[in-house]
Amino acid sequence: MRVPSIKGFRLRLLLAAVSILAVGCSRQGMKRERGMMTVTVGPANADVIGTDNVAIQKAVDRVAAAGGGTVLIKAGTYTLANSVRLASHVTLRGEGPGKTILQKVPGVQSKLTVDADYGEYKATVADASGFRTGMGVTVVDKEQRSGWTPSVRTITRIEGNTLYFNHFLQMDYHVELDGEVFNTFPLIAGFEVRNVKVEDLTADGSREGSGILDGCQTGAVYFFHSRQMTVRNVVARNYPGDGISLQFVEDPVVQHCESYNNAYLGIHLGTGALHGVVENNQAHENGEDGLYLCWRVQHARYANNRSWNNGRDGISLGHKDSDNLFVNNSSTGNGRAGIYFRDENRSNSPDRNTFERNIIADNGRKQKLGENVHIGGMVHEVSFIDNTIGDGKTKGRAPQLVGIYIGPKTDFITLSKNTFQGPMKQTIVNESKGTHNQITVEEARR
Repeated sequence: MRVPSIKGFRLRLLLAAVSILAVGCSRQGMKRERGMMTVTVGPANADVIGTDNVAIQKAVDRVAAAGGGTVLIKAGTYTLANSVRLASHVTLRGEGPGKTILQKVPGVQSKLTVDADYGEYKATVADASGFRTGMGVTVVDKEQRSGWTPSVRTITRIEGNTLYFNHFLQMDYHVELDGEVFNTFPLIAGFEVRNVKVEDLTADGSREGSGILDGCQTGAVYFFHSRQMTVRNVVARNYPGDGISLQFVEDPVVQHCESYNNAYLGIHLGTGALHGVVENNQAHENGEDGLYLCWRVQHARYANNRSWNNGRDGISLGHKDSDNLFVNNSSTGNGRAGIYFRDENRSNSPDRNTFERNIIADNGRKQKLGENVHIGGMVHEVSFIDNTIGDGKTKGRAPQLVGIYIGPKTDFITLSKNTFQGPMKQTIVNESKGTHNQITVEEARR
């Protein structure tokens, strides 16, 4: 028997190692290639043919199975009966907000005829004829209609007037409390995803006839418990709730978006949203607030946004919304205030927020006080530096009443180098009993 030489053995070992490395590199290359996959969706000449949520979802699932990439939705109007559910490492991109339009189906509603209980997978309604299998719906009653109490579900089958769901109900919904089912659902949704983008399209909620629901669980664009998501160059409009709602998220980015004519809020970061970037957006004609921070929105940057003619506030802060920077924003013509600090106790106050070089004008004209800025509750360590606040001198309007209101339980409020303009009755109403405020004398009027 021939004994191989040490030299020959080493050579074969080296060749084997190179072969294994080559295979590994080849597989890594395939993975990178798969990660760059693009799948098109459209009415014709596309990888997936169709104009509904089923077609778009098929493309998302295909890209996700390949490890990530882009779903390109071609120009056209797509009718959605349920959410397009995103997956990690997937970009959902249209051909432009004026070209690619994702539109919710018309509203369907029906009252419960039997109580729908916690843990059940069904609800019996008066008339199920408008619903269909695969449709997204919400179950509510008068007491369970906001926050995390509604059940947002998908219909898996229908028997008579009984709707069956993909997941059990999370609360009790009562007939005597006007319990009902309606087809409100997020148009584009990401649950527990990361590294996701939504770009260059319109999400139209078709709110007429649809049941209204706040943004804790729905929105025209909605993310929950996710990281590193970007919403860019998206129009969110006409939704029976919030336009863009990002809940319990980290590192969210909302850029160059327009959110308008939504029943509730324009752009809503909430429930522990951290390190957000919200810039170069427009929020207007929404039912309540334009830019809304809710429950522990912290270390965010809001820059170069415009918020105007919203039903309530242009920018609103509340429960533990702290350490945020607002720079070069414009908040004008809103119903109650341009910037509003909601009433919270000391431990939950929105502290350490800074506003620099913003324009806050013509807000709250229909209110008793008519405030541009309302600093209420027990907030501490808020700074307003080099802002322009006041009356835009719009012809035919009564003078602005108040530039900045400072409530009695606030402290450590800093006002410096702000310009107050127009025929306001009072530039600053300072009711604070705090002893650490710094309100400089040079607060000037024009």
